[in-house]
Amino acid sequence: MVISVLACVAFGVAGWASRAVLDEVLVDGVRARIALVPSWQPLVAFLALATLVAIGLARLPGGDRTAGRVGPMLLPVFALLVLVVPYVPVLPDWWPLLQVLAGPGAGLVWAVVITQLLWVLWPHLTPVSSWISGRGLRAQTVAIWLATAAAAGAGAARMTHTVLFPSGDEPHYMVLAQSLWRDGDLLIENNHTRGDYKEYFGRDLEPHFLTRGIDQQIYSVHPVGMPVLIAPVLAAGGYDLVVAFFIAMAATAATVAWRWVRATTGAPGATTLAWAAIVFSAPFLINSFTIYPEIPAALVVIVGMALVLRPHPDRRPWHDVAISVLAATLPWLSTKYAPMSAALVTVAFGRVWWPLHTSERADRSVASLLRLGVPYGLGLASWFLFFHAYWGKWSPSAPYGRMSQTQLANAIFGLPGLLFDQEYGLLAYAPAYVLAGFGLWTMMRRPGALRRLAVEVTLVALALAVTVGAFRIWWGGSAAPGRPLTSGMLLLMMPMAVQIGSAATAPARRAAQQLLVWLGAAICAVMLVAQEGLLVNNGRDGTSSLLEWLSPRWPLWDVAPTFIAEEVGRASLETLIWLVAVTVGSWALARRRPASRGAASLAALTVTALVVTVAATATLLLPAPATPLPGVDLSARARLAALDSFDRVTRPLAVRYAPLRVSGAVEVEPALAVAVAAGQRTEAQPVRVLHNGRFSLPAGRYRAVVRWAARDPLPASRGAALGLQVGRIGSPMREWPVVPTPDGTWQQEFVLPVDAGFLGFRGAPELERSIASIRIEPLDIEDASTRTSTPPVLAAAVYGDLTLLFHDDLMYPEARGFWTTGERPARVTIACSAGCARGVTLFVHSGKIANHLRLATHGWSQELDLSGETLVPVSVPPPAAGGVLELDIVTTTGFVPIQLDPTVRDRRYLGVWIEPRLPEQDPR
Repeated sequence: MVISVLACVAFGVAGWASRAVLDEVLVDGVRARIALVPSWQPLVAFLALATLVAIGLARLPGGDRTAGRVGPMLLPVFALLVLVVPYVPVLPDWWPLLQVLAGPGAGLVWAVVITQLLWVLWPHLTPVSSWISGRGLRAQTVAIWLATAAAAGAGAARMTHTVLFPSGDEPHYMVLAQSLWRDGDLLIENNHTRGDYKEYFGRDLEPHFLTRGIDQQIYSVHPVGMPVLIAPVLAAGGYDLVVAFFIAMAATAATVAWRWVRATTGAPGATTLAWAAIVFSAPFLINSFTIYPEIPAALVVIVGMALVLRPHPDRRPWHDVAISVLAATLPWLSTKYAPMSAALVTVAFGRVWWPLHTSERADRSVASLLRLGVPYGLGLASWFLFFHAYWGKWSPSAPYGRMSQTQLANAIFGLPGLLFDQEYGLLAYAPAYVLAGFGLWTMMRRPGALRRLAVEVTLVALALAVTVGAFRIWWGGSAAPGRPLTSGMLLLMMPMAVQIGSAATAPARRAAQQLLVWLGAAICAVMLVAQEGLLVNNGRDGTSSLLEWLSPRWPLWDVAPTFIAEEVGRASLETLIWLVAVTVGSWALARRRPASRGAASLAALTVTALVVTVAATATLLLPAPATPLPGVDLSARARLAALDSFDRVTRPLAVRYAPLRVSGAVEVEPALAVAVAAGQRTEAQPVRVLHNGRFSLPAGRYRAVVRWAARDPLPASRGAALGLQVGRIGSPMREWPVVPTPDGTWQQEFVLPVDAGFLGFRGAPELERSIASIRIEPLDIEDASTRTSTPPVLAAAVYGDLTLLFHDDLMYPEARGFWTTGERPARVTIACSAGCARGVTLFVHSGKIANHLRLATHGWSQELDLSGETLVPVSVPPPAAGGVLELDIVTTTGFVPIQLDPTVRDRRYLGVWIEPRLPEQDPR
């Protein structure tokens, strides 16, 4: 009973602490930690929720109907108390690493604890577990395929058609496919000239080539195997159908791997957990919808291995032919897969000629040799002949000219980097893959079939890892983490399942495995959801975007190895310290003997405590960096967590530490300023802003304070103009004339009607050289609970008393109004500075063609047919509250001005023209 009550209290306090916001600001140049504290209502709500959960657990089947029996099941909840630590005095200031547990890091803690509770409760959910175990193999196979496809599909829906996907080499592969099905050749220059890529890629795209062919034509440096595969798919349904095709291949590959491992190990539970560890991890899931050769290669490899490793009685002669053909396709998908294809054929030869058991007949006939060797040899010969036919050389490096892409010496840092690097390493984003290493060791220690299987899996996987590790850009360019290893990841399902199965009777080890698996899944979810998906993109600067997001105020990236920004010796030392700490922790966990009562629950709590201990020990043992990575400059941050979450109602109190003082949240509002000084930020922005000063600000009223440089005379003259840029495209939303005075200041208030993820100031280069710093001070921040939620603002414009915020990068604001893109739905947010009590009037026309327009907002819509350039007024009702109106715009067709009038050099695909005005204003 006591444990149950304390667990409920721990849950309530942790939930209440999770609603708080921790930040650090500079007050009079001194670093100050502040917390915005929620009211008492969330504490009561979390306590009530915990009580209801405890009562529900007491009613579960299995005899646990008393509070005394429920208590041991709730032990993992006590791990949530770590979420309170960042808000205590002194300790988080002395050891800033603890502040990671506040903010985004709290979500990962909740995810881990909840999954641990589900694992503890699973044996008590007998109706559910019995129903699942009672399904047949066919139904389970379908479920695995659908679950994989659903997870990958959800990721694709979130990430595609953004600035990240398609990007990198993806559009270049699709240009090759377009050239094949439209022109019947591999000549890509004409496809780029006429802009075929604009069907799925919104920016300019230059051809990827390094040397011309023997006919002096431009051919892509990228392999042709995948474009041949996707050409009919792209022709049938465009980019979206290609993404769906890749998701289907990923789901099929994962399902084949699951069936193979399940049949080999005879452990469906362990196999399913190993499947989840791979499929729900960021390195596999994010790459499952990316148009790169990795997923087709993964399908080829796993099908080939499943055929190679079939039991002897089930082998058929056509299996050898299929294996050989599959191996021969790998080099066509990418040159880096050639060694892996050779390893696959080698394993196949070994299985046929040197069977494991003497009872199995060795088929050493010429026929078997021909079945395995001839298709593979013909495939390789045609592959080499392809390069000779187009570039006049037999070498696969012919498209790269004199550029050397691969050196074995690169593997010294490339191979460990692929596993441990904080930006692109496999284990950095999916720690459960460490189970594959332990699993291979376990398999090697068992003589017979498992030992041989371990050798075969290692041979194929290592052929891939060494090859991609030897690439100069082993991190995979701008792609998602772990991409170069994706094609071999499913092979690791076997050792992972073996290792998981070996811990079936050890609750502590199984709890650790569960924690690793679901931590990787939580990291994957974070990368897809947080920061508009931008956490997937790393800048190759040695600092992980994920770690920067988790710890915006303290350089967490200093405790993780980087094989890009550091010397290989330093990065290897850091990796070794982490590996030793993990190994010692695993050894301590393996020696622990579980108690009979509440073993699973106590094991979950023990594992959480052990993980915290291991992490703390490793970070304390790491030596100080000889060349520190970029740190956190509090005076140069683009956004503040306290500013984003500021709310006088839900977080009415503020705590300022050192010295400890409690006040109302309004009193700390002036301290939540952001600023940029000359030379402080070096990273360029999508649109040039003064001193690269990009900010992210919530809706509210602000004051911009510009401090002019002290030199006299200043480069800027009296006629200079300073513009407020909102959104990464388009012109400034407002402009003000400024008079620079040496060592003086200029101030201007402005209002943001909605949250702006990109805000900065624009001006001439002379004005930029005249500005010493820009500071933005909050005057009246709108409460987070009352702000209007809109898509990211990409551009903004002011028309009289109306402010228009555009959420589409293909909208075209001009001085009096804006054009929409033809046949493309768009959303615009209209804010009224003077109120919209009478609504808004839109004057619209369709240019030089007839068009059908649909306008819609909350509870209102109107459709009308337009013809010609005569303005037609449309009255839009006033917004329900807040003075902000979200308007959806849809047109059925569009036109390109230059096609109708060659004298107009306008190649945009336009829909309708819209001039927004208040009802009393008429532009006609």
